[in-house]
This record gives sequence, C-alpha cells and structure tokens, in this order.
Amino acid sequence: MILEQLQLLWQTKHKVIYSNVTTHAMAFRLLRVKGFEVSSEELAPYADQEHVSRQTTDVAMVIELYRAAYERMYEDESGLEKILAWTTTFLKHQIQSNSIPNKKLHKLVEFYLKNYYGITKRIAVRRNLDLYDMSYYQALAVSNRFSNLCNEDFLAFARHDFNICQVQNQRDLEQLQWWYEDSRLDTLNYARETLLISYFMVSLVIDDPELSYVRIAFGKCLALVTSLDDIFDFGGSRLESYKIIELVKEWKEKPVRECGSEKIEILFKALYNTVNEIEEMACVEQGRNVRGFLVKQWLEMLLAMKIELDTWSDGVQLSFDEYISKSWMSTGSRTVLLMSSLFLGVKLSDEMLASEELSDLGRYVSMVVRLLNDMATFEREHNENKGGCVSILIANAARAGRVMTEEEAIAEIKEIAGYNIRKQMQIVYKNDTTTIFPRKVKHIFLEGCKIFYYLYSGGDEFTSPLLLMEDMKSYIFEPLPLPNQ
Repeated sequence: MILEQLQLLWQTKHKVIYSNVTTHAMAFRLLRVKGFEVSSEELAPYADQEHVSRQTTDVAMVIELYRAAYERMYEDESGLEKILAWTTTFLKHQIQSNSIPNKKLHKLVEFYLKNYYGITKRIAVRRNLDLYDMSYYQALAVSNRFSNLCNEDFLAFARHDFNICQVQNQRDLEQLQWWYEDSRLDTLNYARETLLISYFMVSLVIDDPELSYVRIAFGKCLALVTSLDDIFDFGGSRLESYKIIELVKEWKEKPVRECGSEKIEILFKALYNTVNEIEEMACVEQGRNVRGFLVKQWLEMLLAMKIELDTWSDGVQLSFDEYISKSWMSTGSRTVLLMSSLFLGVKLSDEMLASEELSDLGRYVSMVVRLLNDMATFEREHNENKGGCVSILIANAARAGRVMTEEEAIAEIKEIAGYNIRKQMQIVYKNDTTTIFPRKVKHIFLEGCKIFYYLYSGGDEFTSPLLLMEDMKSYIFEPLPLPNQ
C-alpha cells in the first residue's frame, strides 16, 4: 500500500518527491529494490556534483544519493556510476577532514563507505538502530506525511522485532551446537569458529523467526561445506579427498574400515545423515521426493573441488576463463542456497529446479564468492603455490607479454564481481511475467552475494574473523535497549 502510493507519487512527479534531492534518491532506491519499474534517468541531474551543490548539500542528502547509486542494475546506467563516484569522494573527504560533527552520522558514513555491497539486511538493521538520529533527517511537511505513521513508533517496533529475532537465533545456535557435537565434527576443528560463523551467515540470509528449521538446516549444510573444503584444501590427503567423492556417489552407510580413515567416516556420516534428514523435511515441504536433486548438488560441488585440487597439485596452467568456468561451483554457495530454497513455502517443480533462471541465480552468487575469496586469500594461496584469480590474471598477462600489477588484477576482479552482482539484481528485482520464481526464493541468492562481500571485501573474515566476531556478538548476543529502559 505505502509503496504503491510512493510509485504513484513518482509517476506523477509529485513535488513531495521531486522537490527534495534526499527524498527523490530514497524513493528511487526503495522502488527499485522492491521490483517497481523506475528509470535511473530521473536521477541523471544529480550526476553533476555542481548541479547538486547549488542546492543545500548536506551529508544526509549525499548518503541517500550514494545508496541510490549502488542500486545500479544495468551496464549503461552511467548516471548512477557518476553519482557513485562523486558521492564516494565527497563522503570520504568528510570523514578524513572530520567535518561531520554528529558522531552517530559520522559512524554511519564510515559504515556505508567501508563495504556497501556487504551490508546485509539484518546487519544494516542493527547498525542503523544503533546510529540512527531522527533529528538529522528533516521530516516531510505534515501535509505530505502519512497521518498514521510516526518515526518513533517505527523505531520502537524495529527494536522490539530485532530482539525477538535475536532470542530465536540463540535457540537455533544451541540446536546446531548439539548436532555438531553429536556428529563429532568438533573433532575435526581446523582452528576456525566454523559453526558460529556458519550460523551467523545463515541468519543474515534467512531472518524470519518462524523459519528456524530452515536456518538450522542451512547452518548444518554450510558447516559441512566448510569441513569438506578443509579436507580438499589442507586437512586431508588427495586419496582421502577422492574417497569422500566415491562415498557420495554410492550414497550408502559405510563402516569406518570402508571409509579409509576416521575423519572421512565422520565427515561422510555427518553429510549422509544430515542430507537424508533434510530430504525428509523437503519431502513434506515439496510433496515429493527430492533426494536425487540434493545428492546431485553435493556431488557436483565435490567434483569441482577435485578439479581444483588436481589442477594446483599437478601444476596445470589455466587461462582465467578456464579457471573461473570450473571453480565457481566449488564454493558450495549454490549447493546450500538451492537446498534452502526448498523450504520457503514455495512448491518448486522439476521444471523450476532445472530452469535457466535458477541456474543463473546459483552461478552469479557463486562467481561473486569465488572472485572475492580468491582476492582476499591471494597472498596465502600464492605462498602455498595454489592458483587463484589474481595470480592467474597476472600470469596470463605475462604470457601475453604484458605486465599486470597485483593492484590492476584486483581492480579487474572487483569489476567482474560487480558485473555478476548486477546480473543477480536484474533477476531478483524483476516482477514481470518473465520470472518463474517469487521474490522470496530469488532474494536469498542476492543476500548470499552480500554475505560474501561482507566476509571477503576487507580481507578473509572467514579465516581470521576480527570484525565478524564483533558483529556476531552484537547481532546474536547483545539485545537492543527498548524505549523507557
């Protein structure tokens, strides 16, 4: 109802939107992300900073233009590119010169500048509730406001809702910890807070308190992906890696002696029992057997991991296109997101599961994950003689007689990642007849992209979770104070 009224105001170029830069930019952003058709050409006048500066240029206004520019979906939206360029420069200067007297706003600008694509919905809610200052944003004229809405009411409701979700997160995490210990996965600890980080990532994608069982299933899968990746990466031998693939192909319970080693037996048993348990839940949800589909996703991921293992173990030189075409599937992000999509209250037919649209959703998120992961882990993998996007780009340039610096390679990878997330946005945001999926199914794939921007854009937060641990603490364990507390 509110968004439909907003769209009507946009279409009629009502003064309540078009007479104010801040409101105009905010309206564009809200309508675009909710799937309404809005042209970025309407913001074209703001591509010229001098044009904007003729009006009152304050930080709050520039923030809204900056956020709107990040909703660029198409390669030809040069106006949004220009807006993003000058607003980024402006906001960075404000921070560096300490020109923002309002401390909360100063912190909010730092938050947005650090990694905007990496701001997931729930992290943004927590940070905005901590830092939002109503006095800084001018209210619309009383005659132009919806009479039954009040900022104070929204804030109180948002704080209460956040705390309800947080309590459920704590309960979910307890159940996951019991499963992790019962499965003996805790004995395969590779010095990472695997389970806590896995659940934190899951809770950022699926935040509805009523979808607790989905978060728990998703969390189990992500913890298993991490443990399997560790076996292929450094925790197991080449033969052990091959053995786990063999076991998944057979998909039967096996005694320890047939698994080759205790750790492979622990991993396979945990995977076997968990996927079968999820399949039983999915049968109820989908009204049919989906075991073949689920096992296929895990097998394809493991086979992609094997290709990577064989490539760097045997010293095979690949072109960038060869590498990226094989390695995106090994991230496991497609596998866990596809499994989670079965539990969102939408019946997914065989046609939908085999559709190009779902394939694209899984590929784009996986490409983003692979590119960002390789960029963040470049130095470590280079020292271990393992190939990745950065080193392959540099090596390919050298073979072509060109010199490419590490900074140039990283800049190119960032642009390719940006292209893939924009392609993801095009699928997720569209509400026309060309999409066969409802928004809530598509949305988890876009949130998946954001999670990995959050994890990897500033370094490898998965392996060395410094900022991540602080955010997990505030998100899962520290409730927000309610009004009058």
